[in-house]
Amino acid sequence: MPQRVFTVSFPLDAEFIKDHQVLQFYAAYGKAFPKNNEEWATVSFEDWYAKDCKTILVDGTTKSGGQESWDYFQNLYARFPKVERDVLSFIVVADDERHEYKLHANFNTKLFADGGSRVVEVPQSFVYTVGKSDAGKGTDGFQFRELRNYYDLRTLEGAFA
Repeated sequence: MPQRVFTVSFPLDAEFIKDHQVLQFYAAYGKAFPKNNEEWATVSFEDWYAKDCKTILVDGTTKSGGQESWDYFQNLYARFPKVERDVLSFIVVADDERHEYKLHANFNTKLFADGGSRVVEVPQSFVYTVGKSDAGKGTDGFQFRELRNYYDLRTLEGAFA
């Protein structure tokens, strides 16, 4: 099973993304991901998460299925009037034979708490497994098949205080 590994420099170059389908998919996801409570009603989980997507949370619990994963993120982020992410780095491990990609993504996430008057910054890392989409679902033929979350729960909980 031959694999390729490549890192992505920021800011992203539009020409570079054109050569990498998984980065095109993730860029579309980043644009579509709800940034406030109202946007959650307009985006379907099936555009991004496979029906059988497994999401492993920082405390070791697992969300089974794309809908359960999407609901978790909605519950987490929709309580803030605004969420912003600054992308720090991507590393992609590509298995072209299986059309599967592991995307290691690092962010600084800004949660606007207390009606937006307080900003809590949470460093976050995710490892996305991106693969072929379920029939008739997904975006550009891809969906997330697995998602592993890594971030400081104490800092995140501080946003709710």
